[in-house]
Amino acid sequence: MAKKKIIVGMSTLSEIRDKGGIYVDKTRFIDYLENNAGTSVPVFLRPRRFGKSLTASVLHSYYDISEKDQFEKNFKGTWIYDHRTPLASSYYVIHFDFSNVASDPAQMNRSFIISVAASISNFTDKYPEQSLAREELEPSLYKNATELLTKFLTKFSGNVGAGEYLYVIIDEYDHFANEILSKDKEAFKDITSTAEGHEGLIKQFYAQLKAYYRGNRNGGIDRFFITGVSSVSLDSVTSGFNIATNISSELDFGSMIGFTHDELSVVIDESVDFSLLPNNITKSQIIQIMEENFDGYSFNRYSNEKLFNSNLCLDYLRKMLSIKTIPDLNEISLNDNTSKLRGMLNLCEDYVREEIVRAMFNKRPIVTELPDKMNLNSTNYFDKSQIVSLLYHLGYLTIDTDTSREEGVTSFVIPNKVYEKLFLDYCRLSMGYSADAYKDLSSMYEESADITPLMEIITEQIETKLNPQSLGKFTEMALQLICDSIINNSRKRQLNSYIEFYTGKGFADVFVKNIYPNGHYFLLELKYLHKKDDSKSAVEGKLAEAREEIERYLEGTVLKEKVGNHPLDCYAIVFVGSECRLCQKIC
Repeated sequence: MAKKKIIVGMSTLSEIRDKGGIYVDKTRFIDYLENNAGTSVPVFLRPRRFGKSLTASVLHSYYDISEKDQFEKNFKGTWIYDHRTPLASSYYVIHFDFSNVASDPAQMNRSFIISVAASISNFTDKYPEQSLAREELEPSLYKNATELLTKFLTKFSGNVGAGEYLYVIIDEYDHFANEILSKDKEAFKDITSTAEGHEGLIKQFYAQLKAYYRGNRNGGIDRFFITGVSSVSLDSVTSGFNIATNISSELDFGSMIGFTHDELSVVIDESVDFSLLPNNITKSQIIQIMEENFDGYSFNRYSNEKLFNSNLCLDYLRKMLSIKTIPDLNEISLNDNTSKLRGMLNLCEDYVREEIVRAMFNKRPIVTELPDKMNLNSTNYFDKSQIVSLLYHLGYLTIDTDTSREEGVTSFVIPNKVYEKLFLDYCRLSMGYSADAYKDLSSMYEESADITPLMEIITEQIETKLNPQSLGKFTEMALQLICDSIINNSRKRQLNSYIEFYTGKGFADVFVKNIYPNGHYFLLELKYLHKKDDSKSAVEGKLAEAREEIERYLEGTVLKEKVGNHPLDCYAIVFVGSECRLCQKIC
């Protein structure tokens, strides 16, 4: 049977089905939204690249009167085709997509108007009698997007008949606001301000939508569906749009966006022809890579299954089928960067940031409850629960369901290796370190398994890459970061490094896997002393600590499973300043 195509970046259901693309059927959630959400104004939040836009498109196709004749083509073979609800094909749907609104505060107002005008223009194409005339859509006619929206809603409400209503879809409602927040907190406060006489652009826009919602009065809007990443923008406009209900953490909607393990397995079966790939590439290998890098998300402490970031999975599979080999994960775009993470972490005070960064680095669960509201207009800094909530919504953290259920409190951890890498890059950036790529570590993955070049490169990097101020604050954590960066960016990429690797009996500083079939694996326990603390007894004390930790790690079942039949070389390593004072093989 012919394999289905993997189409990345195409966010409409009709296009995917027309071109024979993969579509994971999530249409049962349409019924859930109507009957189980408990609201006509649901807000659904998920991290970037999770497939929110496709979900918005599916709802658009399902409810829009203009697509009634396309219902069979769009939905035949899906769950909802056989369980159609009474509201199917019954609304005029207007679809706003704010992912293209400029995040530069100087350009944002005009860009916002243009985006709203484009959405109304698309609506006009389908419903000219219920919409604005073409000449009324010129952006220069309006001071802000709210003026244009008001004119549209007034015209619509006056031109439709009894029982005819608008379904408003807002996709990526907070995209530009989050970008502004990560760069300029005061600019964010300005656009979300609810102060009388100085209402922000976003507050005005959502207040006008609320005014036309028929749940409040006899308005023309009957239902909404809103997607985004974080609740901070809507929380900050408070009364401007207090009709919305955040359903993102409801257990019934946990897997509405993202892939379950079973769904990913079906996607691979339907799209990958393994006969066209090298014999050493297997389904289990691909799933293992995806579990490490794109899996791990939980959005309710009682959830029994973790989710994959669906778009990243599809992007990875598409790349693999294109190049016919295992792709370099660095080529899979997350559309995120360390500067953005730094901007978000700067929204809390130094002591809160240090506590969270230390916990994230040491892979300790961060315990806190998600706040009901995150109104940045009422505070200058986020507290611990608020900044954790922001990192959780952005995808840097996720709920640790096992710990949360065992301890009875909500705990958060980094979900996967992709976000761990982003976080570690942030840590390296914070200490002023950037690694040179393509260092030669061939002796480690060859038969000799010699780590001497690694120690020499670490010394060279400390001496040349760090300024005296950074060296004065140097820690074992910094040593791990440098070691990990050198290994993961080495020539030929034959080695994979893992910081704070869980062995089953504690966390090893650095664990190194070798892709060669019989290549050596390495477990490195790193210790650090400043020059002022240098003494024979201090070095020996650090060696004893490392030896004791390695002996405990070797008893761990997780480590044994990961190593399998590979030789494992364990080293206790002590640096004093930039000098590798001791590198002793323990086993």
